[in-house]
Amino acid sequence: MAATDKKLIVDMQGIERRYGDEETGVLALAGVDLQIESGEFVAIVGSSGSGKSTLLQILGCLDRATRGRYLLSGKDVLSLSEKEMARARNETLGFVFQSFHLLGDRSALENVRLPLEYRRGSKDHGSPEEVLQRVQLADRSSHRPSQLSGGERQRVAIARALVKKPELLLCDEPTGNLDSENSRQILDLLSGLREDFQTTLILVTHDREVAARADRTLTLFDGRWQQEAK
Repeated sequence: MAATDKKLIVDMQGIERRYGDEETGVLALAGVDLQIESGEFVAIVGSSGSGKSTLLQILGCLDRATRGRYLLSGKDVLSLSEKEMARARNETLGFVFQSFHLLGDRSALENVRLPLEYRRGSKDHGSPEEVLQRVQLADRSSHRPSQLSGGERQRVAIARALVKKPELLLCDEPTGNLDSENSRQILDLLSGLREDFQTTLILVTHDREVAARADRTLTLFDGRWQQEAK
C-alpha cells in the first residue's frame, strides 16, 4: 500500500488460523497479509470455504489467529486477554450480519439503544433517535422486528451498529437476505453512512456486483489472497 497521511486501522501480517492439530487439522487461513486505511471501503470476496468468514471473525475479535500479527488501530489484538478483546469489540467495532440478529421483543429504537447499555465510560456515541432517523426509520421506531420488512430490519441493524460510532464497521453478507432493490438501497445507505460517521467499512460477500461498490476488492481462495482488484 502506498504511503499516505491516513492511519492504518487494520494491519495484519502472516495471519494463520488452523483448526485442530498441526498434522491433521484444517488450515483455514494460510498466511494472510491485510492493510486497511482509516476511511476505506474494502470488500472481501470468496466462495464457501474460502476463509472469508474466518478472516471476518478474526478482524472482529471474535476469534484468535493461530499465528501472525494483527494490529487494530495500533493495538496488538493477539496479545489481548478475552476481556480486553470484548472491550475492543464494544469500543472499536460495529457488526452488521446477514440475519439481522435483532431482539424480537424490543422495538426498533430499543434495539438501536442496546449497544449503549454495555458501553463503559464517556466515549462519544450517537443519539439512537438521530441514527434511526438517518436510516430513514424514525416513523418506525416503536415497531418490533416482526412488524418490519427485511430491508427495514437491516436498516435497524445498521443503526444499531453505528450508534457507537465505531472506527471499523464489519458487514457479513449484509444484502444476502434481501431482494435486488433493497440490496441497492442498503449499499447506498452504507456508502453514505461511511462518510457521515467517518468509519472504515469491510464487507464480506460472495456477490461481485455487491463488491463492486467498494473502493477495493480482495479475493480469498483456499485461505490465501487470489488477486487484488481496484
